[in-house]
Amino acid sequence: MGLERALMLRKAVPDIRYLRAEDPRIASQMLTLDPWQHVSPLPASRRDISVVVVAGEDEETLGDRVRTALGDDADVVESVELLSRTTHESLPEAARTRLATRKGQVNVLLRIVLRPIDRTLTSEQANAIRNTIYRAVHEGPVMELI
Repeated sequence: MGLERALMLRKAVPDIRYLRAEDPRIASQMLTLDPWQHVSPLPASRRDISVVVVAGEDEETLGDRVRTALGDDADVVESVELLSRTTHESLPEAARTRLATRKGQVNVLLRIVLRPIDRTLTSEQANAIRNTIYRAVHEGPVMELI
């Protein structure tokens, strides 16, 4: 038995072609001996949302809040990435007024990638998930749902 087959057995990789895959979601898994995590071949739905949160919130905490809010549907979330963070003081006056932010709050831009393993989401389904996430994470008094 060769090294490739040994690695497949160790990680429970279902197909030898994954060992040479260029998809970063797959290639990054080949850098460790952690168990294989299935990667969906289906297209992703990306949603960017701008929310007001408490200044201390970080990417990991926000990702946890997203997954908690979705409950049984949390498996559709492939990633939550914090793209930007703007403090209340750094927001333009028009944005502070529109969002009704206060000191100690920040406006963050989150990129949420949705990719269920077993199905493709419609735009309507992805938007409903986005709205659930927005309601769960946003801590400002003004909701800007689409």
